[in-house]
Parts: sequence; structure tokens; C-alpha cells
Amino acid sequence: MMKVNDFLKYDIKLKIDYDDYFRLIYDTKYLIEARLGPNRTFIATKAVYGNSRKKAVQKAVQWFWKDFKGMLGSAHKVMTVNDPYEEVVYNDSFACNELGNKYLDQETIDRIVEQSEGELVKDDSEGSERHPPNSVKRTKRRRRQNIQLTSTLLQSPGGTIYFKMNECPKGRAKVKMVKLSSKCLDKAKREVERRGLNKIKKLKKNARVHNSARSKNLKQPI
Repeated sequence: MMKVNDFLKYDIKLKIDYDDYFRLIYDTKYLIEARLGPNRTFIATKAVYGNSRKKAVQKAVQWFWKDFKGMLGSAHKVMTVNDPYEEVVYNDSFACNELGNKYLDQETIDRIVEQSEGELVKDDSEGSERHPPNSVKRTKRRRRQNIQLTSTLLQSPGGTIYFKMNECPKGRAKVKMVKLSSKCLDKAKREVERRGLNKIKKLKKNARVHNSARSKNLKQPI
């Protein structure tokens, strides 16, 4: 049953091997409308509705396994979902493994590969039923950098916030990263105050200054 907000129409396309198509007819009595295409392959299409391409892909995958029960093999080998509203766009945050960026047809793959200017290529790896390949892959691994929130707080690509403490064991500078449970900057600042991490840092800094001054005094001639 289509929901009120599932108003966008997408097309599922299946490329079914000649023998597999007739096996569907004879073994399951299930006949999906299809036309014979090149290389003895049947082309079948089905409409699916959703509020985004991600939702449409999710529905398409569920329909594929429910109706064919694995008789056509892995979905990524025979099924694509079009992108009529050009929701798949390459940018700095593009994720190849995002569901909305999977099961792309050739037209969409060509478009985003061109947009990426060499950062993406079509993924032709075999994959498996449990771990299907993505439609595209990066030509080189993208290095994700930490985000410096303040002089002492930084956030990892995964969203974890750390408090940076400088230590000097035996005169050698060392940075210790203290993991915080807070997920936003304001809460992280309050957590630092609550746990007294800023006070510990000040105490260590004062101790280093005191030890340095004491060392200089000891070295002065009497």
C-alpha cells in the first residue's frame, strides 16, 4: 500500500537471462512482463514509489527477494533503479555505500563519474549476496580529517569529540586525547568543566613551569 508521502515514481529494471526467465515461468508459474533484448536477455520493468530514491531502492530490494526468493541470483547483478530526479549527485560528502547511491543504472553512473572528475569509477567487482558491491567506487581512498572545534577540542570523522591534553613526561612533549561522551560542542565544554579536565591541564602546566624555574635556580652558581 502506497503511503501519502510516497509520491515520487521510480522504475526498477531487471535484466534476466533467457534461461532464467523461462525457469521462472515453468517453476514458479510467475510471469513478469518483459521484452527480449540483446544477448538473449529479457528486460522487465516495474514502477516503485517513495519519498526519495533511497526509499525506492529499499522497497525495490525487498520486492526482489520476496518475489523471486533468490531464483535470479544476487539483486546487484540483475537489478537497477533509475534516478529521474537526479538525487544522486557527487560532492565532498558522497558515500558509495549509501543505499540511495546503489543499484544505479548506466546513465546515472556515467553522470556522477563525470561529476567526480576522476574520483569515481564504476564498481565491476563480483561481491556476494551478503556483501553486494556498490555501483561506483573511489579511485583512491579518501582521507577524512579530524575537525578542530576549539584549541583543545576536536571531533573525529565518526563524530566522537576528544579533549586534547599536553603532557611532558621527562621533558618530552606528548599529547593525550581524552574521549568525551558528548556529541556537540556546548555539551562537550560542560563535560570538560564537570570532569575537571581543564583544571588538570592547568595543574600540569603550572607544575612544568615550577619544575623549570626550580631547575634554573639549582643551576645558578652560589
